[in-house]
Amino acid sequence: MTEELSLDRKATLRAIWIFVKRDLKIWTYFKANFIINIVDMFWELALYTIIALVAEESVRRSLTPYGGDYVSYIVLGIVFNMILGTSLSAAYSGTMSAFWSGRLELLMLSPISTPVFILGTSIGNYIRTFLNVAVYLIFGVFIFGAKTSATANYWLALLYIVVAAAACTGLGLMAASMIYFVDARGGQDPIRWILNVIVGLAAGVYYPLSILPEWVQWLGSLIPHTYALDACRRLLLGGTATATLPIHKILPFNPLTTNLLVLLLFAVMTLPIGWRMYNRALKMAKKYGRLSRWV
Repeated sequence: MTEELSLDRKATLRAIWIFVKRDLKIWTYFKANFIINIVDMFWELALYTIIALVAEESVRRSLTPYGGDYVSYIVLGIVFNMILGTSLSAAYSGTMSAFWSGRLELLMLSPISTPVFILGTSIGNYIRTFLNVAVYLIFGVFIFGAKTSATANYWLALLYIVVAAAACTGLGLMAASMIYFVDARGGQDPIRWILNVIVGLAAGVYYPLSILPEWVQWLGSLIPHTYALDACRRLLLGGTATATLPIHKILPFNPLTTNLLVLLLFAVMTLPIGWRMYNRALKMAKKYGRLSRWV
């Protein structure tokens, strides 16, 4: 029995590695595109550094609860949003890649389980994201002067990102289910579209929410990104316990505790719902013969 479990484990790891190796080959195959992507990261950070130099005093004051300067604020916002964005899009992109290549039907007939399929197609995306994050951090720290506080708590910040990524994975599974529920096969779906609009406008990726009208702040409070970014910036930039989100003024906890509780609630709710929706979508596709692109 132990030997069988060991063989199953090895087969699972091998299957995941095959998915990862394929994704990395595709990512680095077009060298010009790969290099341009790196250069784009440099110019994006250069743009925000220029904005930081001319930012109004009111914007600078709104950064006080987080500590640090605008460059550090924006670098952290970009890299953490990239990680959460990967969690949100991995299930959709992995499913669509298998769909358009005609592999999905074969994968569903193979001994590979659905969790292994999702994990295998997601890990390659995470590896690419973490490499991009490393490039952003190198440019941000060594060229544009981004820095963390001497009292930064990296492990606690990691906890917040992991919980937020779990919540975004649940939302991503819901988004991937739209491939079959509403035929969202063109690279976009209604769930991710709505979430990305809110992220860009009201999650605090590029500017503090306190400079926005209160109703927009409440809009940002509907997604996990907002709480993760708020907490991680406080932990890494030496922020204060000042309330920055509407919910901080309602619950009788300090902002960091409130952020963690909300993120845990998001994860507990979205993961099972997303998993159920995704499985139901696949069953519906199998029933009506719509798993593959040629049907």
